Amino acid sequence: MSALFFAVLSEAKPWITKLQAKPISHLGKFRIFQKEDHYIIISGTGKLSAALAVSEFAHILPKPDRIQMKIWNLGIAGSNNNELSLGDFFWIHKITDAATKRDFYPDRIEKSKFTKETTLTTFDRPITKNENSDRFLFLSQEELKGIQLIDMEGSGFFEAASLYFPLENISLGKLVSDHLEGTFCKAETVESMMAEKMEGLFDEWTSPLPWTGIDSIETFDWPLVETFIQNLRLTETMKHDLKKSIRFFRLRNPNTSLPFPEESLKIHLKSKSDLKEFFEQWRESLHV
Repeated sequence: MSALFFAVLSEAKPWITKLQAKPISHLGKFRIFQKEDHYIIISGTGKLSAALAVSEFAHILPKPDRIQMKIWNLGIAGSNNNELSLGDFFWIHKITDAATKRDFYPDRIEKSKFTKETTLTTFDRPITKNENSDRFLFLSQEELKGIQLIDMEGSGFFEAASLYFPLENISLGKLVSDHLEGTFCKAETVESMMAEKMEGLFDEWTSPLPWTGIDSIETFDWPLVETFIQNLRLTETMKHDLKKSIRFFRLRNPNTSLPFPEESLKIHLKSKSDLKEFFEQWRESLHV
């Protein structure tokens, strides 16, 4: 089973044609296409639309199907790096939400025809390096320093998807469409670039997950964590974020003991700010 999210029809059209998918009738807002157990969803632009589309799609599936489903977000992205060619394709291993400063860590694709990886920053508006553009948000070279690819959906998609699907099932891939000149890509150009890359990605997307049937995090790691945190006043959101960090660590370190903070540090947690600092340092140790 697999699901593929796009922001706009021009990105999705080659895939819909290749899959021979048909629109399904449902009560929701978003367009969903299906062929057997493969789905293509068009969310519209923006991280809120992407998150709502993921939520709507997840609610039409039973939980056992979600656990078995490969879920991808593909699309175009602007690049601040002029050395990257138009049409280059990258898997994303880190997403930063520009508004909230939160970071998200998608799983790396271990076996793919496409081997390049980079980081993605999600903004609420289209970005340009051209000071004279009034339809885009202008950012200076200093503000763009360290930013590789830019989109408007990635963080919203990933944060929502991680609520409904196992973290290891979720992947993002982006295709370089421009160098932030401050112009919108023509639909036919986007469709052509996506069709070219689709030929190498289609079989990877439709192939089943190498599923083991046992969630080692839930079975082995999380009970240890629950014992450690039982006297800490973590919010449900903090627990959810901690579990995502543990999944990130375990995917990259399948045979390594889970790192825990020193037990003695817990007695020094006198305030909410102390707890927050303790919590964030623990999560950072899981992302090394």
